Amino acid sequence: MAERGVLTAPDELWDAAVRQAEAIGPLAEKDPVGMTDADDAAAMLQVSRRQVYVLVGRWRAGGRRGVSDLLPGRSSGGRGGGRLSDEVEAIVREVLRTRYLTRQRRTVAAVYREITRQCRARGLRVPSRGTVMHRIARLDPATPVGAREGREAARRLRSACGVPPAVTEVLEQVQVDHTPVDVIVADEQHRLPIGRPYLTVAIDVVSRCVVGLVVTLEAPSATSVGLCVAHAATDKRPWLERLGWTRCGR
Repeated sequence: MAERGVLTAPDELWDAAVRQAEAIGPLAEKDPVGMTDADDAAAMLQVSRRQVYVLVGRWRAGGRRGVSDLLPGRSSGGRGGGRLSDEVEAIVREVLRTRYLTRQRRTVAAVYREITRQCRARGLRVPSRGTVMHRIARLDPATPVGAREGREAARRLRSACGVPPAVTEVLEQVQVDHTPVDVIVADEQHRLPIGRPYLTVAIDVVSRCVVGLVVTLEAPSATSVGLCVAHAATDKRPWLERLGWTRCGR
């Protein structure tokens, strides 16, 4: 069986993938891929640094087979082949607007029955229920909640600052989150349980790298966030030395 895309890829796409492979192949052998190397490859390929990391990930995920790993995939038109016709798409949108996004809170089953009725009345192919549910899932979560339960209910689902800007650079945005650790801390002298600690981590949005963390027995608060941010901003070498690690990875 031929590798995906080798025989069917247009010449221009194949040539572009070959140029990318010349830069991405050697880069993917490095672990980790430094920002300087990524910038050099980005300048060579005339793409963004983020796209370089995407290509490196595709190269590694494909088992480092070669150029075919970098060929862009082609849309199959959706599972089962073919998209909805314009007429059916219009019916689905209108029924969702007039029947689903209302205070009556009609069920998905009732909405699908109405879509089926209108499609059959016009002699159109009826979409599957899964397709209708997929259309509902693609809605902004605040839209159906606001239409069915009111603006106050939707307010908790909206960002206080509106639509956030796109994040494309490493350390451009760091998110902080908390989770209870799956252990019970016991008193050192009496061996009685004290409680479950909380882990607070700061994660870079682009690279998904953990850049800071803190473990406390206190519930998540501004204090634990501040300690986590401080850990993310400081030199980690003294901390690693206290843990007995003289070098990262050992």
